[in-house]
Amino acid sequence: MTKPWLARDLLGDATRELDPAVGEYFFGAADRELLMRRNYRAWQRYAITPAYLRRPANVACSTEFRGRSFSCPLIVAPVAFQSLLDPTGEPGLAFAAGVAGVGYTVSTRSSRRLTAVAEAFALGQSIEPEDVTDLDQRHRALLERWRHQRRAELWLQLYQTRNHDFVEQLVETAAKVGVRAAALTIDTPHLGARYHDQTNVFSPLDRLRRVLEPADQDGPAFGDGFSGTEIDQEPNLDLDQFVQDCEAHGLDPIVKGILSTGDLAAMHETHIDAGPIVPWVSNHGGRQSDLVPSTAEALARLSALGHHDEFVVDGGIAAPSDALVAIALGASVVAIGRPVMAAFAIGGVRGAMEYLLEFRSQLHSQLTILGYDSPRALVSNAVREYSSGLDDV
Repeated sequence: MTKPWLARDLLGDATRELDPAVGEYFFGAADRELLMRRNYRAWQRYAITPAYLRRPANVACSTEFRGRSFSCPLIVAPVAFQSLLDPTGEPGLAFAAGVAGVGYTVSTRSSRRLTAVAEAFALGQSIEPEDVTDLDQRHRALLERWRHQRRAELWLQLYQTRNHDFVEQLVETAAKVGVRAAALTIDTPHLGARYHDQTNVFSPLDRLRRVLEPADQDGPAFGDGFSGTEIDQEPNLDLDQFVQDCEAHGLDPIVKGILSTGDLAAMHETHIDAGPIVPWVSNHGGRQSDLVPSTAEALARLSALGHHDEFVVDGGIAAPSDALVAIALGASVVAIGRPVMAAFAIGGVRGAMEYLLEFRSQLHSQLTILGYDSPRALVSNAVREYSSGLDDV
């Protein structure tokens, strides 16, 4: 892949390469798109204090989440309908993530079935570097270096639907195919005003039916045997039911869309005997409302409460430096959305793989430059807010 690695270049190139309506669906946002831009700028308001004289002999990107070891603190964020970006769809991007040693989150609106995505991710995790074809010399060398450092997890993102059987079936299938955590999205009782899609009269499902062969229209996005009405979202959340579903199938429960101290407190009050529920700080990539906080702002406020939560965060992560700021502000796992989708749209499986390998490599380099031996060494007193932010991405 020869495209630039900066997110602003990737997003621009992908938008030009895709059908305009598809590009605006994936890379646009709600309202005036102010929150999407604030998400990107907000991470740039922080600097990390270096520790040059404590230069570590060995630097590793590995970390822990829920007591389990990850080779790096990154995961691909859940994004719907990925077959519109590349014909390989979710299995292709999951394979790329698995090869790079980065986690992958399957969306409830996945265009391909969960078992196919899980199989592709597992193949990526287990494949030998010499069997991965078409990588350039730099990224092949990175992959060889990380041959035994590719521990990552497959997660599932959920919406509560009017038919609970649909959700329960997804959770049950997820557990069978090796998914370790389920993330319930709580911020979409109604969809935000996405004016590009309205102007384009764009329906991703209708477009998928034109892109995919009938035999490949097998993902949860198509109902997986349930009608469209039954898989519509239920506006009234039942967090207890979600946690019980996770408990029954051995999945870690995550609540995605936590932005306020009130919601964090309510999450902690939910099904308290179930053990820790993980908060995922997210504003849906700015696709719901311009009025809510940026994810950097929300993470800084919530982690300062001192509850010792293991936060997941997404929204505006456009560079490894953003991910390191997020970790210093309290995130255990950082999710990447639009930039990796852009790399996937431009370069397919190879493009996504090289982007994730590059992101991981630069994360390691930044830790080395700053003088920290691991992501967990980045504690809150290392990060300082210093400006109002500069570029959009």
